[in-house]
Amino acid sequence: EQVIEEHISRWSDGDVSVDSEHQNDFVDVLLSVQKTNAIGFPIERTSIKALILDVFAAGTDTTYTVLEWAMTELLRHQTVMHKLQDEVRTVVGNKPRVTEEDLVNLNYLKAVIKETLRLHAPIPLLVPRKCMEDIKLDGYDIAAGTQVIINAWAIARDPSSWEQPLEFKPERFMTSSIDFKGLDFELIPFGAGRRGCPGVL
Repeated sequence: EQVIEEHISRWSDGDVSVDSEHQNDFVDVLLSVQKTNAIGFPIERTSIKALILDVFAAGTDTTYTVLEWAMTELLRHQTVMHKLQDEVRTVVGNKPRVTEEDLVNLNYLKAVIKETLRLHAPIPLLVPRKCMEDIKLDGYDIAAGTQVIINAWAIARDPSSWEQPLEFKPERFMTSSIDFKGLDFELIPFGAGRRGCPGVL
């Protein structure tokens, strides 16, 4: 509520609109759409609050969960932690911060993140979907209206896709092109396709 009030106050002070040269954010756009009825139906204030909460909660909670698991695995696997520390020191040097340019060369860090996402998917059971028509998939008949839930946790621990699937081994990603962006179905912590999590980008 306070975030919305601050934006409305700023609007009334300077009549900021989405078309102005002012730097607009997500809340400004939602308020502008509400004010102009740009989508053809009204957006209630409660809907705006819900959207803001969804964006921030989904983005921060999943990030927090992955970071918490990454730190846990690094503490449990000291050799992995030391190897990662060495890579960061080599690439970053004495700079006070890791920059976006540094990330390109932090391959072991990327492997640690992928392995963390593999073992500890932030959303183990992906968002439920509903089958729109009768289909046959991999020998199974699925009726229209059936709710489908993908178990990302089980997929990422499947021994037919992963050698020693219960072990934390970032090295498995050093020579693999498998990524978590939804194109490799062995690793889909954020879903896949057009209904995958937009935050993965």
